Amino acid sequence: MASKKKLESEKVYDFLCVELLRKFTARELEELTYFVNCQYFNWDKYVIKLLKNIQLHVLNKNNFTQKVYCNVYEKVFSEKVVGEDLDGVQKKRFNNKLNLLLSLVKQFLTIEALNENKAYSSDLLLQKILEKRQYNLFNRHINKDKKNLDAQPYKDFAYHQQQQFVEENRLNYLHRSGELLNKDNLNELMYQTDIQYFLKKLSLLTTVLSLQNITSRRYDTTSIDLMLSMLDSPQYSSHPLIQIYRATIDLMRQASEKNYRQLLTTLDDNETAIPKSDLNGFYVAATNFCAQQILEGKFGYQELFDLYRIMDEKDLLIEEDFIPVGKFKNTITAGCRVGEFEWASTLTEKYKDAVKEPIRESVYHFNMGAIAFYQDDYKTALHHLVRVDSINLTYDNDCRVMLVKSYYETDQEYDERTLQIFRSTEKYFNENQQLTLRNKNAYKNFIRSLINIYRVRHRATKMTLENIKKKLEGQEVNSDKKWLMEKIAELG
Repeated sequence: MASKKKLESEKVYDFLCVELLRKFTARELEELTYFVNCQYFNWDKYVIKLLKNIQLHVLNKNNFTQKVYCNVYEKVFSEKVVGEDLDGVQKKRFNNKLNLLLSLVKQFLTIEALNENKAYSSDLLLQKILEKRQYNLFNRHINKDKKNLDAQPYKDFAYHQQQQFVEENRLNYLHRSGELLNKDNLNELMYQTDIQYFLKKLSLLTTVLSLQNITSRRYDTTSIDLMLSMLDSPQYSSHPLIQIYRATIDLMRQASEKNYRQLLTTLDDNETAIPKSDLNGFYVAATNFCAQQILEGKFGYQELFDLYRIMDEKDLLIEEDFIPVGKFKNTITAGCRVGEFEWASTLTEKYKDAVKEPIRESVYHFNMGAIAFYQDDYKTALHHLVRVDSINLTYDNDCRVMLVKSYYETDQEYDERTLQIFRSTEKYFNENQQLTLRNKNAYKNFIRSLINIYRVRHRATKMTLENIKKKLEGQEVNSDKKWLMEKIAELG
């Protein structure tokens, strides 16, 4: 019975409001507190106390267990909880205030979003001004919007979206003021509506093509294909962002070097008119093409390295204040593959603080370990790689492979402890539920072959290199057959 009560007291409550607040920054929580305390939005003193106590006793401190649940209730309502749980009336009261708080949090986020997106906030304001028939104020505000838009260097989706809002409100103004029969802005409105529609559909098509390339899913793109023929019209075909989208789509649909070069040329010709947030996605499409060409043996790493160097120079490796760890790893690997070790080291130092905090040190040690590994400095590689904690599946797999390779290279004599590391790595791959059966077999074959080569190297087996080589050549999958063949050649 006591055990059952203990389990109930350790139950974790998944309140949507609390989970949402856990994602708030310190600044956002402070501003939310001001918001909830404002009587224009909230008169309920219990909601104010609830937010305060959630911040003090739950966020970044505890799971919302039954004990915490009761403690927060007592502090908010100044009412003692009898026993180890709230009764039905108390739960109803608590949940009611929590729902009120959630509504306020959503209202706060809506206001935050409007503050961050001037196009929407301006659009809503102009509509309200027109409802009041304040035409002088309307013209003053819309002229200011037009002036700001004319000063924008980038003609991206956000630009055309706000232009559409402006033209829609202008049409509404002409209608309300009785001027519509004398003049209109329908041509401008139709153009902005078209451009915005085209850009949204082109962006959607790139997403569809990306998913089709990496999954078995298929999508009906008939409507988008029909739209593409419309983009040959001069009024649309000259638009910088449309040109880049079309070059990207051509490459994704037909992965040829010609289309790849055309994309790079189009980017060079139009990049000053494109914001960094859009440029990044187009360069990623180019790097994906290069990576595939490397896998197929059609490209070396120089092309990929050149792209990552350009992305670094254009500050495109950072996304939303952080560098994606996959992109970071690929960038450093490309530098190492072409012998640009100093460049790779410089970038590792440059971007190490741009990695999210929980995995920052591990990513740093992985990259430094990789740089040392590719320079055949296996002792330094081991120094860094053994300090890498779990990051993600790709990092974890690559780290373990570099570790076993480094142990192989550094052992001057046979060492049973090294074989234990090899077997432990093999067990990791076999038991990893994230790996497909094919990948498991590829890693298993790699480790088994490595163990056999290691034993032959240190004369700890009766197997011959010829037998190992023959078996290796017959394997359908192996995560690094080329490297294993090189090790066999070194011993032959």
